[in-house]
Amino acid sequence: MERVIPACSVATKKSLTEFELLKFSLEQYHNVEWFVATDDYTAKALSHYKNVNVINKIKTDDCSHGVNDPVKNRLFLELIMTKFDAMEAAIEKYGVGFFVDSDMFFVNPLEKRFLDLLWNKDVDAILSPHMTNNLGLETQVGHFNVGFFAVRNKNYLEQHRDMSWKSKELGMYYEQQPLQFTSYEYLTVNAPIYYNIGWWRFNEQHNASRLQWLREENGRVMLQNKPAICFHAHTMKSLDYNNSGLFLVQKVFDLMVKCINEHGNKDYKDLLEKYNELNNQKS
Repeated sequence: MERVIPACSVATKKSLTEFELLKFSLEQYHNVEWFVATDDYTAKALSHYKNVNVINKIKTDDCSHGVNDPVKNRLFLELIMTKFDAMEAAIEKYGVGFFVDSDMFFVNPLEKRFLDLLWNKDVDAILSPHMTNNLGLETQVGHFNVGFFAVRNKNYLEQHRDMSWKSKELGMYYEQQPLQFTSYEYLTVNAPIYYNIGWWRFNEQHNASRLQWLREENGRVMLQNKPAICFHAHTMKSLDYNNSGLFLVQKVFDLMVKCINEHGNKDYKDLLEKYNELNNQKS
């Protein structure tokens, strides 16, 4: 029997629908216990789930990292730093925490070898490189994406948190760039490109051709010859900046429809129905 996955996230009133989609999609494939940092609204909304541990620490979600507003930027840092509280709670119970941003959704199960690494006591962390092939950009925002990572080593988590609080004075990008600079003395492994498939891997001239790698095979969404595990792009949240990932969401949704029509994929049918239900609630 598969072990329970200790998944962590951050969800507020603005991102609740996307978290609900994330939760639904991961639970299609795995037994999950959630550790979620929330605001009051979301804490109440999630209270009926038996497998969700709420860490109600967020005071406001009137914040942003996508606009040039020092007040909103600082409030965003305060909001997102609650991810460390969620991770701490998961590590306390399971010995490891697996963080996934609320603006993600799964279309294939985590591989057994990924899960083996998650539970491997010699692995301090699993990280996800941005893989933009734009080293200049990654010099500014960090080599690793902080929306998908797992940590076992408490010292690593603490160093990451401490540096993140100082990120502005250190000239680093929020809590993302510190994930890179605090990793140097720890044993980490990288998730491959077909995990945490973010829009940033396709949105520039030099990497746009990768979109052709996404395809359908035997009723599943694939990236080249590998199962596309999960995607990272906003699907429903109202943003105060341009949603750069809509093209990727549409591409994946179209592939899922193809899998449904040609192969009767029930997982994808249920996921798209859940998306429509949540999107209608938001409206």
